[in-house]
Amino acid sequence: MKKSILTFTFSLCYILAMISCGSKELKETKGLVADIEVVKDSLNSAKVLVDGDTVIFKMIDARFVNGMFMVGDSVTIHYIEGRNDTLRALVVGLLPKAPHYIDLNAAKNDTLATAPIVKESSAELDSVAAKK
Repeated sequence: MKKSILTFTFSLCYILAMISCGSKELKETKGLVADIEVVKDSLNSAKVLVDGDTVIFKMIDARFVNGMFMVGDSVTIHYIEGRNDTLRALVVGLLPKAPHYIDLNAAKNDTLATAPIVKESSAELDSVAAKK
């Protein structure tokens, strides 16, 4: 009886030790999205600028908080180590930008000041299209 209890306890400790050795540490970083790779209609990976370095994150298993990001957005990424030089993103949080409000009631007069309309000639538009 004592032998079976001792064997069971040793086996349980051994299994828990083996499981805990394989777990990966969850890390967090903040950065600016530099490039997005989309394959067909799913997001495959993203390049994020972190402290002047470009880091590639695989986004296949990622969950998004505060919506989907675009190039130029600031994000917080919770990730684990992946294969080769890529990291596996698990949770991606979009950091919202400060909104810009226009208070129409604060104006002294009832007219809204806007920029003047600039009419471009068709020759200018053709030269811009030719450059592209």
